[in-house]
Order: sequence, then structure tokens, then C-alpha cells
Amino acid sequence: MKKSWLLFASLSLAITMLSACNSTDEANGSESDKTTEVESDETTVDETADEDKSKEETETSTDTETRGPEKALSYSIDDEKKEETAKLTDSDEQNYSIYKLDGYSLTGEEPNKDSLYYDENSAVFMRVETISKDEADYEIIRDTMIESIAAVSIGKEPVKIDKQEKLPQGEGISNQIGYESKFELGTVSGMVFEQGNLIVRLTIFDQNSVNLTDAFLKMGETIAAKQ
Repeated sequence: MKKSWLLFASLSLAITMLSACNSTDEANGSESDKTTEVESDETTVDETADEDKSKEETETSTDTETRGPEKALSYSIDDEKKEETAKLTDSDEQNYSIYKLDGYSLTGEEPNKDSLYYDENSAVFMRVETISKDEADYEIIRDTMIESIAAVSIGKEPVKIDKQEKLPQGEGISNQIGYESKFELGTVSGMVFEQGNLIVRLTIFDQNSVNLTDAFLKMGETIAAKQ
């Protein structure tokens, strides 16, 4: 069993290697009329500016509330539903934050790559890669993910994840896609999606005896650019 899992771990390492009136006054109009018009225009501009400022403050306040310090996350392990409180955690290496459950550690591997480890078994983890849409194309990141999953499939095609509940969901998430390769002892899953101005790539290394893919997925759904 140990040898089999060492093989799976080596396959995990393989994945790391592949990788935008004017208006005219009336001639007969009085000076008082003109003054009243100017004052009225200035008042309108001031009111509009105040409204815009108030709107921006409201939106900022709403964003802050949405990304509060804690968030309840629901996930499944072997069809058993669980709900726990996750804490907002900033990446030290990348421009994102994530709601992290207790019992997991987020560490930086290298620029644009972090690992979210399960503390009780560091062989079970999720690699997190984010990049701005201004710096990369979604199609390139997606294709690289598919090639990486195929590289560890050993003679068989990786399986596309068709069930929506097994793909990242939530406000602001779009263009999500995923593939997985299953082995005797576990599964390697790759996913790519867009969140705001970020392209997010997740690679989950799970063991059948642990089965935390859904927990990693639910945490991955909360990734967003730092505020």
C-alpha cells in the first residue's frame, strides 16, 4: 500500500512540471436669469457628486460585508453533510484571499502558486494558482490544466467533470471547467474558472481514505482578489 501511494505522490509531482451642449443664452435674457441658471447647474453638479460618492461608499461597504472575517461553509464527505466556519485568509504570494477551514494550512510554493494542505495528511492538498486576465489568456490556462491532468492519467484519457455541483459555483464565478484522473488510492482533479479579473486554477490531490475533494472545492469557490 505504501509503495502504491508513493507512486501516486510521484504522479502528483509530475503535474507541477507541466505547466483589458453647449447651450446658448437668449439675447434678451436678464443677468439675474443667467445667475440663477448657473447656480442651479452648480447645485445639480454638487448633488450628483454627492450621490455618486454615497453610491461608492455603499458599494464599498457591501463588499466589505460580503468578505467579512468569517463565513459558514457546507461540504460533503462520503455523502455526509458538514458545516463549519471558515476564516478569511490572504495569500502571501498572490493577489487573492480565501475562506479557509480549520485544520488546513495555506503556504506559498512560488510566485503564482500556493498549496492549501490538510494538516493531518500533507499528501492531501489543493494547489492554487491565480493570474490577472491582463497577463494571461483563459484558453491557455485551461488547455495547460487539461494537458497536466492527461499527463498523470497513465494510458487513459482524463474524465471531464460534467456535474455542475462538482465544479466551482458562486457569485462572480464563470467559465468553470474541470477534469479528473482516478487511481487505486485517490484522485487528481484540475479546475479552471474566472472570478472577477482573476483566472483561477485549482489542482486537488485527494486520497480515497480521506475524501476531502468537496471541502477543497468549497474553499476554492471563495477565492477572490484581495480588497
